[in-house]
Amino acid sequence: MPVIRQEVLRQCAFEIFRATGIPETDARIVGNHLVDSQLAGHDSHGTWFIPSYVQGMKKNYVCWEERQVVRENPSLAIIDCKGANGIVAVSRALELAAAKARVATFGFVGLHNLSHIGRLGAYPPQLAAQGLLGMVWLNGGGLFMTPFGSADRRLRPEPIAFAAPRRQGAPFMLDMTMTTVAGGKIEQKLIRDQPLPEGWVIDQQGQWVTDGQRYRNAEETGVPPLGGLQFGHKGYGLAMMVEMLVGPLSHAGCTKGDKGGGNGVMVLAIDISAFTSLETYVDEVEGLAEWVCSAKPLPGFNKVYAPGEIEEETRQRRLWEGIDVAERTWAEIGKTAAELGVAIPKV
Repeated sequence: MPVIRQEVLRQCAFEIFRATGIPETDARIVGNHLVDSQLAGHDSHGTWFIPSYVQGMKKNYVCWEERQVVRENPSLAIIDCKGANGIVAVSRALELAAAKARVATFGFVGLHNLSHIGRLGAYPPQLAAQGLLGMVWLNGGGLFMTPFGSADRRLRPEPIAFAAPRRQGAPFMLDMTMTTVAGGKIEQKLIRDQPLPEGWVIDQQGQWVTDGQRYRNAEETGVPPLGGLQFGHKGYGLAMMVEMLVGPLSHAGCTKGDKGGGNGVMVLAIDISAFTSLETYVDEVEGLAEWVCSAKPLPGFNKVYAPGEIEEETRQRRLWEGIDVAERTWAEIGKTAAELGVAIPKV
C-alpha cells in the first residue's frame, strides 16, 4: 500500500483536475477537499473519488457562476446550481451564509441541482473558524438506507455536520450519517478485498452480510439506520426528519425513489455574537469539554475525546507519517492521470 506525503498527493490531485480544463481555482478546491478528508482519516471521502470526478468534469463541467438565485432575503438564499460542482458550490455557499449571518444573525443557504459535495465535516469548521456556529445537512448520496424493520433500500445516508469554535486548535466538529456506516466506508472494504463487519449490511432474512459483493445487489441487501436492529428507530426517525428539512427547503424535494427528489443541501451559519460574546461562548464549551473528557476511560480506551478531536489527531499523524492509499486506488489514479497526460510520482 503506497504511503504518500500529503503535499505530493495534493499537487497530484490538483494537476489531474486542472488537466480536465476546469478553472484552476476549482481544481485546487476539489483536490484540497479530497486530500484533507484523507488526512482526517476519512479515506471513504478521499482520493479514490479522483477517477469518477474526472469523468464528470470531462463530460460537462458547470461553474458556480452559472447558478440561479431562486429566492433570497437578508437571512436566506435558495440557489439552483445548474449542475455545478458540489464541492465548489458548498464552499461558496459558506461565504454567503457567513455574510448573511453577520447581518441577520442566521444565514441559511439552500442548494439544489449540484454534483457530489464530498465530506460534510469539511465545511462547518470553516464557519466555526470565523466565530460562527456552522451546520450542513444533505439529503443526497446513494439510495441504500433501509427503514427500521426492513431491508428494502428507501433512504439516503442523510448526513449532517456541525462545528463550534474553541479557544485553540481545530473547532469542535461532528460529522455523521443516519446509517450505521457511510457508503464510502463499505466501498473502502471492497477496494481492499476485506470482509464487511457484522452490523453494516443486512439481507432480506434479517441476517448480517459480510460478503461485500452482496452489497452490490440492491434488491437483496441494504444498510440499516443508525442503532441497528435494536435502536434503529432513532436513526430512521432522524433520517426522515433530515429529508423533511432539506428536501423541501432546498427545493431539491424529498427522496421518492424513481419519482425523483433528493440531493439538496442546507448550509446554516449562526452569529454567536448576537446571543452572547464569543469569549463567553468559548468559555462555556471549553468548560463542557473539560468536564466530559475528564471522565475515566474504560479498559481498551486511551481517553475520552471531544467531537472532532480524533480527526485532528489523525490529521497530525498523517501529516507526519504520510497518507496510506490503497493499491487499487493508486493504480486507478495513475491510469486517469496517464489519460490526461499528467505525470504522477512513483511510490
